[in-house]
Amino acid sequence: MNASSSRTLAATCESCTTKIQGVAEMLLLSCCVRPVLTETIRFLPSEKLHDSITSTLRSITQLSQTLVSNVHMISAKWIEICDSVEELSSVLIKFMEIICHACYLITVNFAKCTLAETGLIDKYSVCYSGLEIKLSCFRLKRTRIDELSPQIIIDLCSNISKHIAVITDICRTAGQNVKDEGLQDQFKLSVKSVTCAAGCLIASIKSYKSNPNITQHSRVMVFCEPVIASSQALVSFATEKDFNGCEGSLTVQSRDVQKRILGSCMSVVSASIQLCKTVRDLTYDMITSHHRERLKSCTEAISHGAVKLVKIFDDYDINKLFSDYRAKQDEKSPDLSTLNDRFCSKQSLPFLPDMSLSSLHTLPMLPSPTLVSRSIDSSSTSSVETNSFLLYSEDEQSHSVNERNHGDQSNSQGHHSDNSTSFSSSENSLASR
Repeated sequence: MNASSSRTLAATCESCTTKIQGVAEMLLLSCCVRPVLTETIRFLPSEKLHDSITSTLRSITQLSQTLVSNVHMISAKWIEICDSVEELSSVLIKFMEIICHACYLITVNFAKCTLAETGLIDKYSVCYSGLEIKLSCFRLKRTRIDELSPQIIIDLCSNISKHIAVITDICRTAGQNVKDEGLQDQFKLSVKSVTCAAGCLIASIKSYKSNPNITQHSRVMVFCEPVIASSQALVSFATEKDFNGCEGSLTVQSRDVQKRILGSCMSVVSASIQLCKTVRDLTYDMITSHHRERLKSCTEAISHGAVKLVKIFDDYDINKLFSDYRAKQDEKSPDLSTLNDRFCSKQSLPFLPDMSLSSLHTLPMLPSPTLVSRSIDSSSTSSVETNSFLLYSEDEQSHSVNERNHGDQSNSQGHHSDNSTSFSSSENSLASR
């Protein structure tokens, strides 16, 4: 395996390890008493929750064993190992989300425990998107110029656009629902800051694709910094307690059950993290037998943790708890599904319908100036529009124009001075905002 392949495999392992650790801190180590409102869980049938946990654990065990078997031929199968590490990372994140939600359903079902209250912003969705943006920008900055292939650029650029769309869509909705005008302006300015910084980065990436050289590469690295800074600032602002609702409350008994479930889940996750780190170490030192012994220990730990988790969930009727929870939420808040759609639905992502790496090769060229067509087809335009991310300001501008047109029409029909004065004051107020 040459040096370039070693660096690619090591970067993949480090990125996946950091992502897994970040999600584990958000869901497992924090011990938050909140439901996890991901798209997978929302559309999961109530009677399939237990089966989903079992199948996910089986997938993790099989992926870890496949990864270890390929490591013995690491020089010849480094591409397959990269794919296995990325797939293991994706399955682990889905696994943590499902386990955390199932743990919530079990613990709040105890006597004298209360459910969490949904806020304007889903904290996990915003934090996870912020983590994805930061990791993608780090990958852009750290990849050498001779290894920054067009496919890597497409993958990273698409991932950045997808998760910036998630954050801006959630924060735009929250900004429209808060009553305080100062908070509304704060959301607007924060969203514009992120979209402007991202537009500059995408413009730099397009310039680099059309003319790859050291200057263009340095420009991409420079514009990664404001994207990271602005997105992390927006994540910090959006995840303040005032916007995230209230956590549920647990008794001492239910808290012990929570620690037991999350601790068993963490044993599987930590063993998987050590597995990825060991693969990374093998890329630099393939002779030492200590690394291969660690691989075997990691797979055994994963299998042991999986068996322990299955035994825990066999003691509870997860499917019934899931069904009862949904029924309670429908009675308590009939519009909860609509709120969740705004947070988690693919339709709320204006850039790409499907952002999986496998789908990037088959995406059609869209007629509208979406990010994918702009990043892939750099020869179709002679100038770069740096405001491709300004969806929030465009929506606000179109809303303002429609409101003015509606006001003009009412003025021409009414011919009343009171209506004219009222519309003029509302127009001045909108312009000042």
